[in-house]
Amino acid sequence: MELVEVSPILEKITKELGLDDNYYVIMSVWEQEIGNGSIELNGFKDGTVFAFTKSAVYLNDLNLRKRQIINRLNQYLGKKVVKNIKCVIK
Repeated sequence: MELVEVSPILEKITKELGLDDNYYVIMSVWEQEIGNGSIELNGFKDGTVFAFTKSAVYLNDLNLRKRQIINRLNQYLGKKVVKNIKCVIK
């Protein structure tokens, strides 16, 4: 059985899932901005934050504050990384 180095594989997987350093900053800021557990962060890829909620009320609130939240996330990241937030009801 041949041993395979795992780090390149993990790097590729984390990149595909959008789990880079930006994601961890986004997670932290998301908790500060949303913070009540009503909208859960699901991922980040190609400038889009993915989230889900169980309530149309919270989805509507997010849509009303979307621009503000995007600006806040980018402010913490120090550059315009986040371009959109997509949230669905689950």
